Amino acid sequence: KLSTLNESYFYPSVSGNTILSDYLVLPKAISFLKARASYANVKSGGSSVTSYIGATPNAGYPLGYGAEYTSSYDGPTYGLATPYNTALGYNNQPYATYPNNLIDPAISPDSRTTLELGLDVKFLKNRIGLDIAYYTNIDGPQIYNKPLSQTTGYNSFITNAVKNKTTGIEISISGQAIKNKDFSWDVLLNLSKYRRTLAELPAGVDVLNTFYAKGDRLDKIYGRGFVRTPDGQLINDAGGRPIVNSVNQFLGYADPDLVWGLNNRFTYKNVTFSFQFDGRIGGVMEDYVRKQSFRGGRHIETTEGAMGEARYQDYLGVKSYVGEGVVVSNGAAIKYDPTTGAVTNYGDLKYAPNTTKTFLQDYISRYYNTSEGNMISKTYLKLREVVLTYNIPSDIFGKKGF
Repeated sequence: KLSTLNESYFYPSVSGNTILSDYLVLPKAISFLKARASYANVKSGGSSVTSYIGATPNAGYPLGYGAEYTSSYDGPTYGLATPYNTALGYNNQPYATYPNNLIDPAISPDSRTTLELGLDVKFLKNRIGLDIAYYTNIDGPQIYNKPLSQTTGYNSFITNAVKNKTTGIEISISGQAIKNKDFSWDVLLNLSKYRRTLAELPAGVDVLNTFYAKGDRLDKIYGRGFVRTPDGQLINDAGGRPIVNSVNQFLGYADPDLVWGLNNRFTYKNVTFSFQFDGRIGGVMEDYVRKQSFRGGRHIETTEGAMGEARYQDYLGVKSYVGEGVVVSNGAAIKYDPTTGAVTNYGDLKYAPNTTKTFLQDYISRYYNTSEGNMISKTYLKLREVVLTYNIPSDIFGKKGF
C-alpha cells in the first residue's frame, strides 16, 4: 500500500522460455534454438530516495544545513497532499494559505510496463551463436501537473497523464573462428539501438515542455542557436558577430544511432590474450569545457592560425577578426515567427559576405556563448580492455597440497 496515495496497487511480472530445438525438427545447421519472453510492471508515486539532513554548522556533518542527500529511505514527499500552512503576516497577524493546485481524487501511481522478447540460436554444433532481444518500455500514465487557467483559482491539476515509450533491439553474435588442439580464436560482437518517444499527452495539451509534441523523440536537444540563411550560412549583425535567435532552436539528437562492442580472445595452450573495442555512432552534446575555455580566452585554438593573429591584434587594440558567414546587404529587417524563431521574410533579404572586422574576444563571447557554437558529436571508438593471462598447470602444485 502506498501511503502518499492511500491505496494499494498491484505490479505483476512473469517470464518464461522454451527450448524449441528439443521438440521441433530443425535444419541440421541449427544445433540449438530457444525463445524467451518476459513481462513486468512496476509502480511508484509520491515517494523519493532523497531526504534532508538537519546538520548543524561546524558539527562535523558531511553536508550543510538542509542539504539533500540520497538514502535508502524511499519515504513520502507529501507532494500529493494539500495541507494548509500558517504564518505571521501584516501587523504580525497569523494567517493560513492553501496550495494552488488541485489533485485528481482518482489519481493512481506512476507506472512502467516492460515487455521483452528474445531468441537464442546456435549453429554448426554451437560454433556460431546469435542472440536477439527486442524490448519496449511504456512509462505512464505518469503523475503530471496539468496547467490550469488562474481564473479557476488554481495553477495546476495533478492527475495521471503523459506516456513515454522506449523501444530497442540488442543483437549478440558469437563465433569460434578457429579451434584445434592448442589454439582457438573466439569473437563476440554486440550491437544495440533504442529510441525514446512521447507516446501520449493529456487531453487539451498539444506540447510538453515547450518543444515536444506527440510522437516526437524525447532526446531532441534545444538551445541557443544562430540565425542562418536558407543554405545554412551564418547571418552576422552590423558589428560582424553572428545573430543569435531569441527562441531556442533544435540542435540535434542526444541518443546514439548504434552502440557496439567487439571482443577477440586468442588462446594458445595456457596463454590467453583478449582485447575489446567498443563505441557509439551518432548523437550530439554541448561541450561545456570548450565553451568555458573559449569564453575565458584559454582555449588552444585562440593561439593558432587566424585566431592567434587576431588575439595579438586584440592586445594592440586593433579590430582584425572577420567571422564566417554573411550580412544583410539591402538594409531589410529580419522578421521572425515569435513561437519558433524561424525567419519569415527570407524573400526580402539580400546578402553579401561578412567583411566587418571585430575584436576576436568580442566574436568569441558571442559565438561560443551559445549551445550551437559548442555542439560536438558523441561518436567514438575506444580500446576498452586488453587482457593477458597465463593459467599455471595444475600438476605443478597438485603434489604439494595446493
